[in-house]
Amino acid sequence: MTVLFSIRSSRQALALMALCLMLGACASTPPPDTVAKSTPDGTPASQTTANPLAIADPLEGYNRRVYRFNALADQYALLPVVHVYDRYTPGFVRTGVANFFSNLDEITTFTNSVLQLKPKSSAVTASRFVINSTVGLAGLFDPATPMGLEQRNEDFGQTLGHYGVGTGPYLVLPFFGPSNLRDAGGLAADQGLFYALDPLQTSGNLPGSVAYNLMYVLNKRDQTNFRYYQTGSPFEYTLVRLVYMNYRALEVAH
Repeated sequence: MTVLFSIRSSRQALALMALCLMLGACASTPPPDTVAKSTPDGTPASQTTANPLAIADPLEGYNRRVYRFNALADQYALLPVVHVYDRYTPGFVRTGVANFFSNLDEITTFTNSVLQLKPKSSAVTASRFVINSTVGLAGLFDPATPMGLEQRNEDFGQTLGHYGVGTGPYLVLPFFGPSNLRDAGGLAADQGLFYALDPLQTSGNLPGSVAYNLMYVLNKRDQTNFRYYQTGSPFEYTLVRLVYMNYRALEVAH
């Protein structure tokens, strides 16, 4: 049970792991030799280089062991439950659950948009939350997106990067997945804020809190298509590290 509670804290990291879907295409293709053309000017080369050897990973031995641990936990704990959930839960119910938790994520995005002094992102995110929480029936539906209010994603790791804080070394967190020293600290801050603002977590309703956290974990894994060791590449760890670090650099520069 403690393990399942811990997984909830991986909200942002697990979401980012969805990016690793592209690794399926990369499995039979060597990593690119140059920085992506879409990389904004002025982004530090150490954060955008496509050369896997340029990424600081002094804890690689530890990180690889955690990566394997995460793969085993995923295979034997999370995925079997996800398969049952997918098989016996109607699609419209799963969509509603995904929308509900996505709407709650707007709290983190709004806070960090304000901290980064991004008025447009702040306004769009606030509008999405209000519309989806009311017209969308507590976030079960997403009428804001058809209205042209596209979802933003901001977290405290991006906020730190926005103000020049470096990534630090690459880090694989138990259950949380790929990260780095800066993003791990940002994740802790985001989760602390979310917990403080979530009335269910502070209400003392233990059964409700347990059900809420378990459903959150189940939904997040259901929404993440990445599967460990199914890229077909013997260098999956390196590819995941490369994709994560480059993606985060682009997120910060955006």
